[in-house]
Amino acid sequence: MKKFKTILTISIIAAMIAVFSLNSKTVIDSVKYSLKLCYSSVIPSLFPFFILCEFLMSSVSQIGTNYSAVAFITGLVTGFPTGVKNVCQLYTDGCIDKKSAVSLLHCTANASPAYIVAFIGICIIHSKTAGIILLISQIICAFACAVFFKCLKKRKGKKSHFSVLNITEIACKSITNSVLSCLFVCGYIIFFGIIADLMVKSGIHTVISKILFFIPQKQAQAVVIGFIELTRGICMLDFSDNSSIITAAVIVAFSGISVIMQCMSSVVKANLPARPLIMGKLIYTILMPITAKCLSEIITVKSGVYHTEQMPVISFILFVIFLIACIIFIYNIFDKSKYRLYNKTKQTFGD
Repeated sequence: MKKFKTILTISIIAAMIAVFSLNSKTVIDSVKYSLKLCYSSVIPSLFPFFILCEFLMSSVSQIGTNYSAVAFITGLVTGFPTGVKNVCQLYTDGCIDKKSAVSLLHCTANASPAYIVAFIGICIIHSKTAGIILLISQIICAFACAVFFKCLKKRKGKKSHFSVLNITEIACKSITNSVLSCLFVCGYIIFFGIIADLMVKSGIHTVISKILFFIPQKQAQAVVIGFIELTRGICMLDFSDNSSIITAAVIVAFSGISVIMQCMSSVVKANLPARPLIMGKLIYTILMPITAKCLSEIITVKSGVYHTEQMPVISFILFVIFLIACIIFIYNIFDKSKYRLYNKTKQTFGD
């Protein structure tokens, strides 16, 4: 069996080398486009968050806190794969146990707010509000997964103690790691971008998209390419179609094989299971379009102008569910043991 896998792997690599060689112009153009994309949008939107997140994680690892909540929050404000990388780092350092790490993998592989609002919303759709709809949809999905899988429950981990922070050392380490992370992300974008562009040239994506008969053909082709490489799929969308925001939500929710592989490298290195990460992306792919549909019913697009309409019943129900999720979130991160200790101490002093 191992010999068969080795032969199969070598055969696939040899076939890819042959395809890349025969389509060298397409490969070169794809790399140029990917580099331009990284330079113009990916690095500016991710690099500042990488530095701040690295600084934050290096700082909180030296003090006692709810590491699960910190990992969840950084997963919301930073772009992938930083959220998953932070979870794996906290697990490796012993700050969280394996159960907490596995739970957090369901809801920390998120696109950054800058990527969704600035790049997708403003640069691609030419509407900041559309980007905000996608961002809110992702946040709601993240909270739903966090509550369902009990990601924010404070569990036993390594006991930390207060120590003097070496700001200079942390700053230098944060910048260095952030530069490496950006190169890491750009490498995946370039490689999977080549595969996506070769699919477009060969027309394979058109054949596969026919399976999605319930989606307009052009949008279905964007979904197929988006499942390979996120940014290229978003750029292929026809935003004159009324279902464009929902289709964009599907692509952003799954994030593409490129993003999943970026996150998977950290998961495998930390010796954690990959199933929770994939399951989380599948749950996002189901919930996020539904949420975006509900929000787009509240805010209707007409000639590029967004205005408020009467809230549908389904959107009101979704809003109530979101409030309940927020209450459960606050309840889960509240340290009830300290609350009991505080009350006991207060009664003792009162006596």
